[in-house]
Amino acid sequence: MIFHKRNQILLCLLAGSLLLGRVPQSASAEEGSTPERSWRDYLRRGRRRAAPEEKQSRIDATEQTNPEGMVDLIDTPTPNAVDYGGYRLNFRFYKDGGILSYISFGVFRRLNIGASWDNEKVIGSDDARTNKPALNAKFRVYDGGQILPALAIGYDGQGRFFDKAKDEYAERDRGLYFSMGRELFFPHFEAFGGVNISKFKEGEVYGSVGLCYTIDEKFVIMTEYDNIRNGVDNRWNAGIRVFPIPALHIDFAFRQIASNKDKDRLLRINFVGSF
Repeated sequence: MIFHKRNQILLCLLAGSLLLGRVPQSASAEEGSTPERSWRDYLRRGRRRAAPEEKQSRIDATEQTNPEGMVDLIDTPTPNAVDYGGYRLNFRFYKDGGILSYISFGVFRRLNIGASWDNEKVIGSDDARTNKPALNAKFRVYDGGQILPALAIGYDGQGRFFDKAKDEYAERDRGLYFSMGRELFFPHFEAFGGVNISKFKEGEVYGSVGLCYTIDEKFVIMTEYDNIRNGVDNRWNAGIRVFPIPALHIDFAFRQIASNKDKDRLLRINFVGSF
């Protein structure tokens, strides 16, 4: 009961902070652009083929700044999405030589669709084993305003650490999730929060909160408190993200820091680009 109350208080505090914080400027907003006036325009802008000068402008911006936009933290998704016409590759190296690979495409300006594939014991002398691929999708519903934070809805069917004896993942997939986020108090300091449900029959809703601070668009400090429902399974993760070049970032992170379970160290390599 105490853990439940603490989790509820934590989620309430983050929600209040998100509503009271400073609204971030959208990296994809164009100066002088005409406000969208209909749901058709809401998605159509993403379908329009960019003019040569617009494409060159996007390339120049990619070379100068971080184009990734914090699509996720360590485990938790954010409301940010890959730009239309872009893609993101993600290789997550975990214990016992496993590699979890993600790929996402910006099929519309607000919609990402992709897949993931988990391969165990790829590195090492043991026989490698593959698990069935999973789908993922994210739709950025709202870009954020003076009062409300940015909001996205998505689905991630990928679990972690497959248990062959039980024929299921030890860490269940995120399933259907809602994510919100905004800049707080001063530039480049962002807060995120969300809820998710992976098994509708059980009706168990989990929460997550996260913070990140970007230093000079080359270095990010991030932390999150994920899988919030009861004290035993809650996960506190923390790590850093380094950008050797704008289109590439490398994550070094620690998972389950305050848990009685085995601590987990991971390395993740991400690459973003555009067609």
